[in-house]
Amino acid sequence: MAQPLTESEIIFPHLSNTPKFSTTLSSLKRSALSITNRLNSITKDSEFVTSVSNAYDLPLVANERCGSWYIPLDLKASSVYFKSTDGHMGEWAFSLRRLNLQLLDVINQHGGCVIADSTRRGKSMPDALSKTVPFWCCVMNRAIFGVEKKGDDSLSLFTPPSAVSESENTQMERRIDGFVQQFLEICKPDLPALRSKLQKPLRPLWVTQSSTLPHNTPDFPGFHPIVLCTASRRVRGAEASEGGYIQGAADDHEAWSHGLTPALFWSHKDSLLQTNEEDLPTKIASLVSQERVTDAVTTLIKPTSNLFVSASENVDLTSFDTVISCTPQPLSQPLLKDAAIKAYLHLPCQIGKLGSRDLRNQLPALRSLPSTTAGKTLICCPTGKDLSVGTALAYLCLYATSDGTVNLSQPREARDIDKTFIKQRLSWITTSNPALNPSRATLQSVNSMLMSHSPETGKGALQETRNASDFDSNWAPLLPPPTSKLEAARLDSPAPADTPGSDRNNDAHPAPAESHVATPRNLPPHSPQDAIFATLENSTWRFTRHLSSALPTHPSGRVTGTATFTPTPLANTLLYTESGEFETDSGMKFTARRRYVYQLVRAVDSDQGDRGKDGEEGTFIRVRFFDDAVRRDDIGGSGEGVGGLFVEMGSLGGHAGIAGGELVAKNRDSHLCGEDMYAASWTFSSRMARKGEEGEQWWEVRYDVKGPKKEYVSTTRYTQQL
Repeated sequence: MAQPLTESEIIFPHLSNTPKFSTTLSSLKRSALSITNRLNSITKDSEFVTSVSNAYDLPLVANERCGSWYIPLDLKASSVYFKSTDGHMGEWAFSLRRLNLQLLDVINQHGGCVIADSTRRGKSMPDALSKTVPFWCCVMNRAIFGVEKKGDDSLSLFTPPSAVSESENTQMERRIDGFVQQFLEICKPDLPALRSKLQKPLRPLWVTQSSTLPHNTPDFPGFHPIVLCTASRRVRGAEASEGGYIQGAADDHEAWSHGLTPALFWSHKDSLLQTNEEDLPTKIASLVSQERVTDAVTTLIKPTSNLFVSASENVDLTSFDTVISCTPQPLSQPLLKDAAIKAYLHLPCQIGKLGSRDLRNQLPALRSLPSTTAGKTLICCPTGKDLSVGTALAYLCLYATSDGTVNLSQPREARDIDKTFIKQRLSWITTSNPALNPSRATLQSVNSMLMSHSPETGKGALQETRNASDFDSNWAPLLPPPTSKLEAARLDSPAPADTPGSDRNNDAHPAPAESHVATPRNLPPHSPQDAIFATLENSTWRFTRHLSSALPTHPSGRVTGTATFTPTPLANTLLYTESGEFETDSGMKFTARRRYVYQLVRAVDSDQGDRGKDGEEGTFIRVRFFDDAVRRDDIGGSGEGVGGLFVEMGSLGGHAGIAGGELVAKNRDSHLCGEDMYAASWTFSSRMARKGEEGEQWWEVRYDVKGPKKEYVSTTRYTQQL
C-alpha cells in the first residue's frame, strides 16, 4: 500500500524562478509585436490598399511617414505630409509649412487619388484622414473656388460622421475662413495656376477594411474624389488575440525596423518574409549595409533661379558658383577645387538637435556674404532636409526680393523681418519640395538670428568665405591670409584690393541700409502724417479702451489710463508707453501696461515695399512691438528694443478721405499676429494735422481681431491733456 505524501516530499518552485504576471504579459506582447508579425500585417494591409486603388481606378498617394509602407514602389504616385496633430480636438489647423500642393498635380492628371495611412489599436481611422485632410480640402476649395461658388454646398467642410461629431464639425468649420485668409495673404499662392489644375472642388471620401468597395468604377461629376484609405483593420482587443495581426504595424517604425525602410522592404519583401524572427535583425542589417548610397538630388527653391538645397554626400558641385555647407567638417578641398567653386562658406554644425543649436551661432555669417558670391548657390547638410533648409530660409529672408531675385549687395535688416515674412519665405521652400521641412529647433535658430538687431549673435569669430585654390587638401592656407575677411575671388584670379566693392569687403559687417525714415524734428510737416507724428512727439494722453470679446477665454471690459510718446535716439522713432487699469465686465480689475514703437516712414525706395497701393510715393506711420526681452525701459541706443512689425497705417487725406472734419485711415494690409488676423482703422481730429485750428485734440484706433485664439473688437479714444 502506497504511503501518503508528506510535506517534506513535495517540491515547490522557488519564487525567484517564477516570473511575475506583468512580466509574462510583457513577454507575450513583445512576441505578438515581432518584426515578422509586423511585416506580415503590412503585407496583408497593402493588399487591401491596392484593392481600393483598383476599385476607384485612382493612383495611390502615401501620407508620410506611415503610408509608404503599405504601397508597393511601382504603385506609389506621390507623397503628402498631413499630421494627425493638426486634427486633434481643439487644435484643428491648416499647416502653412506643409501646403501639400503637389497633390493637386496628381489630381489634375488622374481626376482624384487614394491617400493611404494607418493608425494603431483603438481607433478606426487616424485623425490625419478624418480631420486634417478634410480641413485642407475645404481651405483649398474656398481659396480656389470661393468667388465663383460662394455659398455653394461644395465648399462646406465634410468629415466622417462615424469619427467626427456634428458639434466638432461645426467648431472646425468656424476656423476655415481664417486659415483661407492666412493661406492667401502669407503664402500668396498663384490662384490662376491652382485653378487650372482643378476643374471642380475636392471632396473627401473614407474607406476602411469594413467598407464595401464598388464593383464598378464610380463616376464623380461634381467633385474630385480624395479617397482616404485607412490601411489597417481595427483591433478592439489585445494584439495577442489577433493571431499575429497588428493594427498600424508600420507606425513608429524607428522603434522596430532596425533601419529597414519602405523602399528596402518592398525591394526584398519575399526574402524578408521567409526569414526567421531571430535572423531578421541580421538580415536587415545586411540589406542596409548593401544599399547603394544614391547621389544627392538638388532642389531648386522657386521662385529663385539660382538657390539650391541638397544633402552633402555624393553631391555634384560642378554646376555651382558658391557652396555653403552646414556639416561637422568642411567639404573636401580637392572636390571644391575640381568643381571650380568660386566661393565656399563652411558653417560648422553637429548632426541632429545639437546641430540646430550650433546653427544659431553660425547663421550670422550669412549677413557678411560678399556680392562676388552671386551666381548659382548650393546649400547642403548631411540630410539635406534640416540644417541646409534652415540656412536657405535665412538666405531667402536676407537677400531675396518678392519675385525671387537674389541681391547680395545689402542684407535685409532685422526691423524689416517678422515671423509672417519668415513664413512666406518658408512656403517657397516647402512648395518647391514638401520633404524640405526643417525641425522646430532649426526654425527657432533661424528666427533668433533674423530678428536680432545685433549683427553678430554668434559666439566667437564668424566663419568667412574661402577660395579652395588658396588652400591645400587639409585646408591649410597656401598664401598669407587675405586682408579682407570676406574675400571670395575666382580660383584662377584673386580679386585685387582696388576692385569695385573692395571697400565693402574690408568691413567686418556691411554698412546699414540708408534710412528711409525722416526725423520730424528736422523736417517741416508737409503731410498729415508728418503733422500727426509731430503732435504725438513728447505728448501725454488720457485714454479709454473698450474691449468686446466673442470668446470666453478673453474677457470683455474697459481700460482707462495714461499714454505717453517719448522721443528715442533713433531718427523718427517714438516710444509709446501706456499704464492703466483694466476692469472686466464681471467687475475684476487688473493693472494694464504696454509699450509699442511708432515710426514715421518715408517711401522713397520702391524696393523697400513702402510705396502706396497705387504706386505713389508717400509717408506712413508704422507701429512695431517693443521687445521687452531685450530692453526694459527704452529701445536702446541702436534700437535693440525695437521688435517685429505690428501694423502700418495707410494714407490719410486724399486716399482715405476727410469726413466731417475728421481724418480717417485704415491699415495698409490686414495682417497676422500669431494665428489671428488683425484689421485696424484710425480716426484723427482735424486739429491733429492742422496746427492752430480750434477744437478738441483727440484720436481713436480700432482693432478688429478674428482667429482661432482671439476674436474681439478694441476701440481706444485718446484725448490731449493740455
